[in-house]
Amino acid sequence: MLKEKVVVKSEIGLNARVASMFLRNSVKFGSDIILIKDNNRYNGKSILSILSMQVANGEEIEIEITGDDEKQAMECLTLFFKQDLREFYTI
Repeated sequence: MLKEKVVVKSEIGLNARVASMFLRNSVKFGSDIILIKDNNRYNGKSILSILSMQVANGEEIEIEITGDDEKQAMECLTLFFKQDLREFYTI
């Protein structure tokens, strides 16, 4: 099991468009992906679960990954949060 904290750097937080792009990355992996906010656990492969987190800009969440491809999944998903997320909510 791997755990890593990330900060959501998106002016509008983890909205539907940003969450759907995260989901596109997370479902590529066979590992279980859990997002943790305020000690609550959310399924990182469910759009409804991700949106129910209500993550605002600048908030820290933790990614927990368990499975055969956990290392590759963690690299991909932490990199997702390090990129400029503005491209996902520009109209």
